[in-house]
Amino acid sequence: MQWSEYTTAERLKALRSGMTQEQLAEAARVSVGVVRKLERGGTASLPSLLSIASTLGTDIAVLLGQQAPRRSMDRDERAALRTLSAATHDAAIGIPGDTEPGTVAELRTVIQHADAAYWAGRYTELGTLLAALLPEARARYDAADTDEREAAAGVLADVFQTAGMAANIWGSRDLAYAALTYGRQIAVQAGDDLREAHLAATTAWVNLRDGRTAQGFALATAQADRIEPRMSEHDPDRLSVYGQLVTNAAVAASRGGASADTAREYLSQAHAVGARLGGEHARGGHGQPYGPLYAATQAMSIAVALGDTAGALRLMDTVQLDETVPLATRARYGLDVALTHVECRRWERAADSLAGVCAMAPGWVQHQMLPGVIISRLAGVSVGRLRGLAHAAGVPLGVR
Repeated sequence: MQWSEYTTAERLKALRSGMTQEQLAEAARVSVGVVRKLERGGTASLPSLLSIASTLGTDIAVLLGQQAPRRSMDRDERAALRTLSAATHDAAIGIPGDTEPGTVAELRTVIQHADAAYWAGRYTELGTLLAALLPEARARYDAADTDEREAAAGVLADVFQTAGMAANIWGSRDLAYAALTYGRQIAVQAGDDLREAHLAATTAWVNLRDGRTAQGFALATAQADRIEPRMSEHDPDRLSVYGQLVTNAAVAASRGGASADTAREYLSQAHAVGARLGGEHARGGHGQPYGPLYAATQAMSIAVALGDTAGALRLMDTVQLDETVPLATRARYGLDVALTHVECRRWERAADSLAGVCAMAPGWVQHQMLPGVIISRLAGVSVGRLRGLAHAAGVPLGVR
């Protein structure tokens, strides 16, 4: 049964999970009667529905069945998302925090902790860190003198970028776009073209998660053209950001944003950039490290998207990931491996690969859609094992 086939009442009961009707009503600032009416099959005003959906950490399209849930969120994560939303918009407006901000160096250290939490799938911790970081970074930026202004702007832009990444993984696309736009505005004001391009690369990735492949392709290619390094240039920061942009362009093209030939053309550029770097490198130690291994993981994703099973099998035999590749990136590669096994009707090997991802990245996997797709296609696996995989992956209702 698909998510759209359930009633709004059934979807609401599933989405509120451990929350009581009273807790949901209080958090959403609606009456308990509104929640009860919905769960009896009644209707509610659009403002009430929007407030309830926001409180549940989802979109109104999910609540009304027009879109399947994109993630599995517990109460702590929902609370963290609400706090993150308020902190993001307050920091953009410039509402001052209640605490004395740390120095630029101190805030940079906390950003590194937030990045580590993101890549490890510790999302509740990430939300807590960002809720404190955003007002402090804004206060430091506002208080900075001329000498410190550029560094403080960089800190604030990077915090907005991590906030956008967090909102994206939680499926809150509007908040992700907003946070990344706020960060780009700060980078533009500071004349920091590389940070601006890095934020654009993340925005293009959000476009992909949002199904807006043509927009993601256009943004990634335009920014790649703008910051393309000269052949004699070996700045690892610029190469890393450029590599992410051409890779995002290749992924977007493979998923319908452009032609298959275009995807292969940009993927070739991505491999070339990885080779020039010679290893994994993140711009300023922030965000997704880029290098030959990351390019290889995305080559696998592109092969899967293009239906190139032979190519995916070749990559499976040659790609060896190590600890320089973040956990979330390794986990995503594991899902592509599982999908390739499914295409080859290797049911148990696909199930083994998915089980490995669930064990390796339990926090991350519950916010992905691919596990549900894989489980729905595991025709040769026992029902008992499917149930175990679905539980581990947090597969939502409507996906087998």
